[in-house]
Amino acid sequence: MSPKRAILSLAAASGLAALARRASRRHLRILCYHGLWVLPGEPFGECLFITPEQFDARMARLRRSGVPLLGLGEAVRRLAKGDLPPRATVVTIDDGWASTHSHMLPILERHEVPATLYSTTWYSERDLPVVNVAVAWMLAAAGRPPTDCAQEIARIEGLPEEQRLAALRALGATLGLDEAWLETCQFHLMRPDELADAQRRGLDIQLHTHRHINVTSQIGRLGEEIDANRASLEAMLDGPVLEHFCYPSGTWHPDAAAILAAKGVRSATLVTEGLNAPDADAYALRRLLDGRHVGDVEFDAYLSGTLHYLSELRGLAGAVRGLRRTERPVGRAPARYIG
Repeated sequence: MSPKRAILSLAAASGLAALARRASRRHLRILCYHGLWVLPGEPFGECLFITPEQFDARMARLRRSGVPLLGLGEAVRRLAKGDLPPRATVVTIDDGWASTHSHMLPILERHEVPATLYSTTWYSERDLPVVNVAVAWMLAAAGRPPTDCAQEIARIEGLPEEQRLAALRALGATLGLDEAWLETCQFHLMRPDELADAQRRGLDIQLHTHRHINVTSQIGRLGEEIDANRASLEAMLDGPVLEHFCYPSGTWHPDAAAILAAKGVRSATLVTEGLNAPDADAYALRRLLDGRHVGDVEFDAYLSGTLHYLSELRGLAGAVRGLRRTERPVGRAPARYIG
């Protein structure tokens, strides 16, 4: 057991978790997921994909925890008013991978868990796998060095759109890979009809930029990206109220909040771990990025608030040593321009 898990287990056994639950009862918890891995073998990426079995177990555990599960819009309103039920929790899903419709949605329905999907739309409008992710997986699956990745991605993304799928298939064949990745739509995003079906079945669909831009380095594009994302979703869906946003890969910029507010956006989420107090910045809400290396101990500790306070203590210790970083938190991985 890692030292972190040992500390969290000790906190749960000693009653410290109960103290954390009481202290954080008015803080909003937000869980973050991406897609599910429907191919054989270990999921690709630490947090990008998890197995359907792990997601099913997580939703079952979430239900058993007894925390109130709220829709995002209600949770954001009640957080600002200060009248959240104790330990209120929201489930969010980023990007809109095809597996969100084929595998995640039935699990959410079975466990009666409300959720919000932040949908990026450029690939949803096209019958095309997400090139950079598909290429990265292909090269890793074939044992090729990661140094080859950027060049191969640039080559395929530089092709006309109608040639990119053939180029991906040719790359896979050259690497000796079968086409299960294509047949299962592992690297596709949800089609317009799938997004519409998910909305009819109760999935709340919100904004995530059209081309999944890096907000930190492309802040000048944020306004037009919100407009394009909103227009695309409005054309696909039945009268959506699009007023919540997720920073692609958590990339953040100090000018983002003003741009989002001007576009009618009421909240925005990062992929930075933490809880959200009643006075939290609505344009920098924190989440737990769940993944295949997040164990039940960490998951339970996030819901109890123990993980939040442990992180706060570690931050305080870093400040005492003069090591604490002073900039605003952003995401763990750089976003990429899609298209």
